[in-house]
Amino acid sequence: MKDSTSFKKGKNILSLIAVNLAIAFICLEALSLAFYFINQKQFFYTRTKGKEKVVEDIERLGIRLDESIVERLHPFFGYVLKQGAFTNERLKLKVNKQGFFSLYEYPFVKTNKNQFIIGIFGGSVANNFAVDEYVTQRLSKKLNSYPEFANKEIVVLNFGNGGYKQPQQLLILNYFLALGQELDLVINIDGFNEVALSNLNNKARLELGMPSVQHIQPLTGLANNNLSPEAMSSIVQISETKKELKTGIDKLQTCQLALCHAVTSLRVKQLVNNYQQAVVKYDAQVKQSNPDTANSGIVYLPKADSVFSDAAAFDKMASMWYESSIGMNQILSSRKIEYFHFIQPNQYYQTTRTFTAEEKEIAIDKNSPYIEGVKKGYPVLLSKVDDLQKAGVNVFNAVNILDNTKETVYKDACCHYNSVGDELLANYVSSSIIKVVRKPK
Repeated sequence: MKDSTSFKKGKNILSLIAVNLAIAFICLEALSLAFYFINQKQFFYTRTKGKEKVVEDIERLGIRLDESIVERLHPFFGYVLKQGAFTNERLKLKVNKQGFFSLYEYPFVKTNKNQFIIGIFGGSVANNFAVDEYVTQRLSKKLNSYPEFANKEIVVLNFGNGGYKQPQQLLILNYFLALGQELDLVINIDGFNEVALSNLNNKARLELGMPSVQHIQPLTGLANNNLSPEAMSSIVQISETKKELKTGIDKLQTCQLALCHAVTSLRVKQLVNNYQQAVVKYDAQVKQSNPDTANSGIVYLPKADSVFSDAAAFDKMASMWYESSIGMNQILSSRKIEYFHFIQPNQYYQTTRTFTAEEKEIAIDKNSPYIEGVKKGYPVLLSKVDDLQKAGVNVFNAVNILDNTKETVYKDACCHYNSVGDELLANYVSSSIIKVVRKPK
């Protein structure tokens, strides 16, 4: 009898535990459903299988899950992207044979006289501008709305890549013109890399005119086999974290329960934080590498004798930027090709813009390595705008074009814009072009 009572008590306890667990599961599932709805604006069980928000966040941060190093050393440009990387079969977008993300191979040859070729030059903002054009045709539609371009088939060629800074744009322009690339109009979007990344070059004692130390030094370090064991260990950690990230993202696509999705999303976000910390650690280890052994291998990067003072460094950066733009304009003018130079907005250069709550969270990093270069360098660049205009360059100061919108326009803590920002930039570029085209010659 006692055993029977004990058995019943045990059974009741197990039933109670089971009921509590079921209630807890239902509550957690309900919370997960609410969490998903808030973030994705749709019900989990009837969701459309689109791109996950956490995946968009990863792409926004520039984390590449397919392979660790997609840049390749280039004998003229410093570096380009690996051919075939980032393929988008639906849009037929991929990195072409020349190392640029584009719909076309270069040199592109016109297939009819009505085509109007626009070359886009600059860093990642210019690259994003061109890629956005491939997806949305913002610039083409805006230009086609003007009588001067109404009957033109606009073809955009992307010559921008992440981290490019003058004189890379000048060198790339010369190279493709030498190959016979026809251009009807050139847009150069720059400014940020010229000061933010060149400032890092200065701190690393790499010649200011050399490609970005953030991009070129890891590549040459691998090529020269002179990375420290600590840096190599960090590369392994970064690679392993990417594998875990890819596994987590794949799991997100197969989750049948909102709770599974919520837990996996949190895990992926933690892995993203781990990745960013590993990258910061790796960058620090690369910077600490012995400068005396930096050129002991087969790849040569000219080093400065010492770190320039801020005044001297930014004056030299601005002078190089100025001369490069003058050079592009002279070369293109001699061929009767219109050149348009736009100085990009950046969140670290103070304007009248009031940042949204979202931007304060995702777009402002008080520890950003770019802040010093932007705050000290932009005023020096902007001081040369009048001289560029007097020299006949169609240069436009675009740093204030995002100030009048109350919507979020920045999508990361570097320099990049979301769809709203892309739209505003495309509006400004197209309206600036038409003003020049309509000027009496």
